[in-house]
Amino acid sequence: MLFACVCLTLIPFTADVNRSSTARPARTEPGPSRQYGPDMRWDRLFAELEAEADELAVRDRDAEIADRTRAELGRIRWADRLRAAQGEPVQVRVLGGDVVSGRVGHVGDDWLLVATEAHDVLVPAHAVVGVEGPGAAAAPPAAGAIPRTVAAAWRVLARDRAVVRVVRVDGSQVRGVPLRVGADFVELGPGAEGGPASVLVPYRAVTAVYAPRGDEG
Repeated sequence: MLFACVCLTLIPFTADVNRSSTARPARTEPGPSRQYGPDMRWDRLFAELEAEADELAVRDRDAEIADRTRAELGRIRWADRLRAAQGEPVQVRVLGGDVVSGRVGHVGDDWLLVATEAHDVLVPAHAVVGVEGPGAAAAPPAAGAIPRTVAAAWRVLARDRAVVRVVRVDGSQVRGVPLRVGADFVELGPGAEGGPASVLVPYRAVTAVYAPRGDEG
């Protein structure tokens, strides 16, 4: 009788477990630096770019304001500065070296009125060589409803029959009442104290016109 023999070799299960555990690396979860690092770098970049853009915008705005200020100032005349200074003391130096001291009254396009203790002094703009005092530093206001030209101011004096003293560029003076007001001249007639029958004075020859204040003649 024949017998078959079978040999079984048993391999311990623990050996496979140890082998697989040593061959397979341990799994680790990604840390915050790997997950958020690149995003944080981009956030910082965008924040820096936005800060630079804001700074440039501020610089552009300041430059634009400065340009507009210079442009506005370039359109302002010295008479506009005085128009805001009504009632402020000034010293107005005119051709010939005379100085008219008083307070700023009305200001037209080509003349200004200076109020002294005894007179209202009409000063043509062409005769002004300098203005000093607090009134010279005023900011320009909006234009008011006053006579704009020196001819219009002369018409007011003619209407009131005011006896005026006119100082001319050569230093000479003439007294009289404005009778006729032309485009570029005024004709003076004799006042209460007499004088020449009439005298024609071009506006360009006038440096100051003194008219009594109130009821003074």
